[in-house]
Formats: sequence, C-alpha cells, structure tokens
Amino acid sequence: GIGAGDYSPAESPGYFSSFQSGDVVTPLPLHSGRALAVTYLESSIGIATGRPPKTSGESFHDSNSRDESDDRKADMHDELSYLLLEGVISERGDGDDGVDSELGAIYRSKLRRLLSWSNSMIRSERLLASLPSSFLREHALLLGRLGRHEDALKIFYSDLDSLELALEYCDVRHERYQAKMDLAKATGRSLPQECAYLPLVRVALDSDSDSDRGVAAAIQVLALRRDSIDKGAALRLLPKNVPMSAVVRPFLIPAVVENESQVRRLTVASSLLRSRYVQLKKKLTDAQIKAQSTLQNSPALKRLNLGNPLYSSKPTRAKPVHATTPYFPEVLLTKHFFPRHLVIQAQVMNNTSHPEERTLSDVAFVVAESSDDALQPTIEVPIRTLPVKVAGSTWCVLAASPQRLDGTAFLTCELRFTVLSVDAATGAPLNFGDEATGFARTYVEELQDIEIRNTEFSL
Repeated sequence: GIGAGDYSPAESPGYFSSFQSGDVVTPLPLHSGRALAVTYLESSIGIATGRPPKTSGESFHDSNSRDESDDRKADMHDELSYLLLEGVISERGDGDDGVDSELGAIYRSKLRRLLSWSNSMIRSERLLASLPSSFLREHALLLGRLGRHEDALKIFYSDLDSLELALEYCDVRHERYQAKMDLAKATGRSLPQECAYLPLVRVALDSDSDSDRGVAAAIQVLALRRDSIDKGAALRLLPKNVPMSAVVRPFLIPAVVENESQVRRLTVASSLLRSRYVQLKKKLTDAQIKAQSTLQNSPALKRLNLGNPLYSSKPTRAKPVHATTPYFPEVLLTKHFFPRHLVIQAQVMNNTSHPEERTLSDVAFVVAESSDDALQPTIEVPIRTLPVKVAGSTWCVLAASPQRLDGTAFLTCELRFTVLSVDAATGAPLNFGDEATGFARTYVEELQDIEIRNTEFSL
C-alpha cells in the first residue's frame, strides 16, 4: 500500500517559471537506453505534451479516488524521477567541482520540471531520501511537495543565499492559492485564509546568522509584496526593537498610499455602479408606470377579463378630509363601471408643495369601507415608485352586484403612500421603497367619500 503522505501533487506549488511543464526543455539525444526510457516515460505520463493540470477534485492523494491504476501511474513517475536523477549523477563533469556536463544539465532541468509539475505522482519522501545532499534546489522542491514550506524556504534563503528564489517560490504559492480561492467561490465553498509570504518573513528573521540582515530581508519582503501580504500579521513578526523609521518609508507609507488609491478607485466604481443602478431603476419605474396607465395596459386588470366598461365618469379631484402633509400629491379620480365590477382609477401627480421634493413609493388608492354589501373591494394595484413631477395611476377594483345596490352607496377612501429620501446629486431615491434607509415615512390620508348610484351601472 502507499501512504497518503507519500506523494502530494496538490501541495506542489508548480514552482518556478523557469521549470514549468509548458516551458521548452532541450530534448535528450537518444544515444542510450536511459535516454530512450526517459523520452518514452515523459510521453506516457503527459509531461512532454503539456497535459493540463488536474482540478482540485482530481487530486491523486485523495484516498477515495486512489486505485491500482493510480499506483501503477505513480510507479511510472517514480521510475522517471530515478532515471533523471541517475542521469544527472552519471553525467557529472570531471573534477570535484560538481558542475553538470551539458548532458547532465539536460537531465537536471527535466528532473526539476518533473518535481515542479502539478500532475506529478512521484512518492516525494522516497525520492527525498535518495537525493544527494548537494541537490539543494531539488530538495527544496520535494519539501514543498510535502507541504514543508519553511524548510524549503530555508534552503533557498540560507543555503542558496537567494532571496529572489525564495520570493519566486512564494509568488507561485500565492498564485495557486488565489486560483483555489476563485474555484472555491465558484463552487460555493470557503477556504481558510493563507498568506504565502509570512513563512519567508519568519525564515529571514529566524535563520539568518546576521540578525540585522535578516530584519532587512524581512522588511524587503514586506515592501516588495505589500499588495499581497497580510500586513498586520507581518508587522507582528518583526522584533519589537526594530525602529519605526526602518518600516515607514519602504512599507507603511506605500501601503497607506496604495490603500488610499484603492479607496478612491472603489469610490469611483461605486459611483458608476450607483449611476447605472439609478438609470436601470428609472427605466423600470417608467415601464411600470406606463404599463398600468390605462385599463387596457394594466397587467393586473387584464387578468380579470373585464372587457369594455359600460360607462366611465369624468375625472374629479379627490379632496382630503383633514389637513394634509405637504407631500400630499394631486389626485384625480375616474370611475369605470362594468356589469359585475367597479374600477376606480386614481391618477396621482407627484407635484408636492414641500420645498424638498421627494419621490413617493407604494402609492395606493384604497376603499377602506363600503356602506353597501353590493360593493366590496377585491384588488388594489399600487404605484411602486412615483418620481417627482411624474403622474401615474393606481387602481382599486370592487366586486359589484348592481341589482342588489339600493339607491346610493358611499365609499370611505384613503390614499396611502411612502415618502422616500432622495440623492441630492442625482435626485434619485436612496432606497426605492426597499429597506428603510434615511428618511422614509408612510402616510395614510383620508379622502372625502365617493358616491356610487345604482343607475350608473345602466348608463
């Protein structure tokens, strides 16, 4: 059996741009059995053809998906890695300087490409035990595959004395984490927060024999990757005796400037989105007002199949019973008589007398009470949003039994509406009648009773 920790392709950062599987690697001269075997295996596993990386759901070390076929594939990957390692060692140049020959350099580049390949199924711990101690970069790649990132970074930073290589290692880890985050968002999952650069800050501070140089390197990492690093966590890692001046100029000031710039960009983007939202909402409001402007247009009335009215009265101005709010609009009432229905149209003009003009929402004409059971309200069609200086129609439908109507009936009526806050710059409502924000107050204004005579159904 193979342990789940023996090989971890999903942990492999896909490491360095110089060793990505898609990069051109000098082909091996086919002058030996080893070269032929390497070429065959590379073609078989797909690294030579640039096979695309697996998705997170195809991870080889997932115990639910491993089978004998996966084990055989791992055997092929292991065989290839050992052939490449053998090629590097056997093709070493003369002398004790450990410099690769031209052919050995080809084997080494192929080995590093295999160790960096995200589809690789090599058993990392086994190969790590077989690597000569001088193969530092290969050690780091294998440690990274095993998730031992700080150990890998110690090799790059301390043993290879290269902050550049260590940063490149962290860059690729960061890019892979961002790709995982995007995939997680697309699938509705969440991932724990992770910063690829904090381990390098710790390594620089803890493993450098020159503490001053380690602090300088840590601050350099903060400065170079300030847009990607967890700033608070990184600052907490710095020794308490580090002077503020050492951090302010290279890190804090640029970070603050970038944050302010980002705030400005987000503010502009927010304004543009708000403007677009207002435009779309205005179009929607205009369409809604137009759709219920007449008996024939209103979808809610169409569904009743009322047909043509027997008689329609002339518009009359609605009069409030009591003193009204300054936001009370102008209301004209028209009665439409049908064989079994009475439809009252309230045409509302938002021409408030208040010096601060406001948009109205949920404007509804309501028959609160009827003096005769022969007329009973059934449906109300409100105006969702009514901007300033705009007229719209709200409707109230009553079920009517004209033959039961005794002389004259009196309808107690109300106009209900909500006054919204508006944007001082655009004049658009701030909440469009949704969740209350700012000024949003609802009014119920009682109107004078409407008289309905039974003879009006036979005109």
